[in-house]
Amino acid sequence: MTALVTVRQYVASRENARLLRNTREQEERLQYEVSHDGLTGLANRALFRDRLAAALTTTGPTAVLLVDLDDFKVVNDLLGHGVGDRLLLSVARLLQTEAGAAGLPVRVGGDEFAVLLTDGGTDPEELAGRLLTALTRPISEHRLLVQASIGIAVAAPGATVDSVLLNADVAMYTAKERGKAGFVRYADGMREPVLAHMQLGGELRRALENDEFRVVYQPIVRLDDGRLIGVEALVRWHHPVRGVVGPAEFIPAAERTGLIVPLGRFVLRETCGQASAWLAEFGPEALAEAGLNVSARQLHDPDFVAEVTAALTDSGLPCERLVLEVTESAVLRGQQVSRALHELDRMGIRLALDDFGTGESSLSLLRAFPAAIIKLDKSFVDGIEIDDGGPVTPDARQAVARAVIQLAGALGLATVAEGIESAEQVAVLRELGYTVGQGYFLGEPMTADGVSRLLAVQRKAAPGPHPGGQRNSDRSGLSLYRA
Repeated sequence: MTALVTVRQYVASRENARLLRNTREQEERLQYEVSHDGLTGLANRALFRDRLAAALTTTGPTAVLLVDLDDFKVVNDLLGHGVGDRLLLSVARLLQTEAGAAGLPVRVGGDEFAVLLTDGGTDPEELAGRLLTALTRPISEHRLLVQASIGIAVAAPGATVDSVLLNADVAMYTAKERGKAGFVRYADGMREPVLAHMQLGGELRRALENDEFRVVYQPIVRLDDGRLIGVEALVRWHHPVRGVVGPAEFIPAAERTGLIVPLGRFVLRETCGQASAWLAEFGPEALAEAGLNVSARQLHDPDFVAEVTAALTDSGLPCERLVLEVTESAVLRGQQVSRALHELDRMGIRLALDDFGTGESSLSLLRAFPAAIIKLDKSFVDGIEIDDGGPVTPDARQAVARAVIQLAGALGLATVAEGIESAEQVAVLRELGYTVGQGYFLGEPMTADGVSRLLAVQRKAAPGPHPGGQRNSDRSGLSLYRA
């Protein structure tokens, strides 16, 4: 009996020890899971904040590097989330290697990482430089190149967790504003303009929800007789307090926040619907085309081609009546953009290369890009008519415009001269061979009703050439085509 009792006690003791061990392991596992990222195994945001809060209670140096991968969405869109996840794993390993024992690598969320430094022997700027250098080499099993923007914040006396993280975020945002693939250390005075930009992004979202954007249309006219043949759609923000806000102020913010995608969708649908209405009211000869600008961010959206198709189908606008304008920099943004552009071209939609001549690869682009139209940038129209006897001759001023029209003619492409501001510029451009143009002299951006009035007048007006495009005008310019 004594032996049996002893055996039972021994077995019970071992079972209790096993249960306690399992309980401790479960607790440790749960604690690890709530404090570490499930994909990369790095510390997560919660642990990061706890460690940062503890570091701020000491007198030692504390610094935070906020690391945001540039254009990571493109990897997910083009190659799939599986490839994206493996790339994130590779970035996590790189952070662990470069930070070493001196720093705590963190995955803050999505494609955003951080490193907490509490060792005064590690220079945060030197570490940021090492990270950027390491990212110049292909990583992950797919040998991908990825860039990052890094914001650095060094905790000042009395700093809080939120103030340090905000400073790091502001510095990272500034690094992106300066061209990405770099680092910026937070300095006093940096916060205000960045927070203003961030606030602008929030206002843009509200503006989309409250229908505060309006589409206006700039006339595109024939230079020989001033006849309106097309329009370019432009967007304006009717702010409830500030009034009309120009695109130069809000379009960059829309690009940064990704709101350019829903904003572009709105402009696309408005333009297609309005162009179809003009076609129905004034007939197929009244307006040949309606164009709008498309950003690289929109072309990277895998749903963009489907959205264009839906807009055309819902409005009833024929494909050949729509012109999508893209810049040289947008065309150079990868395979997804190239596929989208070629698919749009196959649909019969005409593509225009906007701001032509301002990029670095214009000639090579024309071999790969299915352009139908080249738009001569305003910078090559400015001063084209000047002959002041100075060292720059008229031939030199006109060299680019002449070269572009000759190149377009050889490739069978149409041309549009942008930014025309005088009758003298019209005359010179016509001599060079340009037949179509746009600009404030020919017509300022106007509402759809304004374009409708012009089309109505044009339908009634007797045809006939008038030098410089002037008709029924008692002043310089095409008063008939002004807003």
